Amino acid sequence: MVCDNPEGGEVEIVHMPDFFKDKPAIETSQRHVHPFYEVIWFKEGEGKHYVDFDEYLVAPNTVFFIAPGQVHSFDGNTNAKGYVMKICNGLLSSEVLPHDSTLLKYNVFNAHDSVPYMTIKPEVSDTLTRIVGEIEHEQQNVSAIGHSDYLRALIKMLIIEFERSFEVVNKSLFSTSKISHKSFLIFRRDVEHNFRKLHSVKEYAELLNVSTKTLANYVSECSQFTPLEIINNRIILEAKRILRYSDAMLKEVAYELGFDDPSYFIKFFKRQVGCTPAEYRSSRTGMDS
Repeated sequence: MVCDNPEGGEVEIVHMPDFFKDKPAIETSQRHVHPFYEVIWFKEGEGKHYVDFDEYLVAPNTVFFIAPGQVHSFDGNTNAKGYVMKICNGLLSSEVLPHDSTLLKYNVFNAHDSVPYMTIKPEVSDTLTRIVGEIEHEQQNVSAIGHSDYLRALIKMLIIEFERSFEVVNKSLFSTSKISHKSFLIFRRDVEHNFRKLHSVKEYAELLNVSTKTLANYVSECSQFTPLEIINNRIILEAKRILRYSDAMLKEVAYELGFDDPSYFIKFFKRQVGCTPAEYRSSRTGMDS
């Protein structure tokens, strides 16, 4: 098993439809989470893929990017062809963002305010297929000199190719040479790492060693949301995941998300979502709106 098994590798690539035949239902049709990054490339076939609380149609050359902790599942259609690639969180270190990962740096995995997929063009598909083939080949060269470095470089190439396709679609690309963009990426990383205990803009501004006004300016340049909205949205996303996919008591949910007073968490949730956590949980059958 990749990542969470000491004997496993840093990358696992499984071909579809073999993936659906070989994996248990908990990794396919049942909604589940992973501690690793996952690239799901449907080269052929159609169907539906569920990510968190939304349903997405699968079409040829659709690529989904699933970050650790995201809930997802497939619709049971086992005829698709393509690749499921699992990548360990710690595989790629970033030269630009110390103690972070290339996978977190690039936007394809962490745009909570946009859809978690892209559709790639045939000419890009050919390039990506070659890189995937090189990764599979290198996985067999465990004892070769520079194996880890070479594998790491191939994964970076793959993610960068995806990012370039993403940039064409979204007409934007973060530049880590620009202080505002780099600071936004670090802020988003800090939110991902700390949203369970840090809830204020001031706390994140202090982590960045900037004023709250400066942080707001950086974020407004890179996002349609304010810093507080990004923080609150991440808390609510996790609250919805816990409420919908676990039987944890409301006070346990509150404490897990850093609220010492469960009643305040209930008010916060209702203000953000429009209903109480209990009301939201009672409607857990079906998809979220």
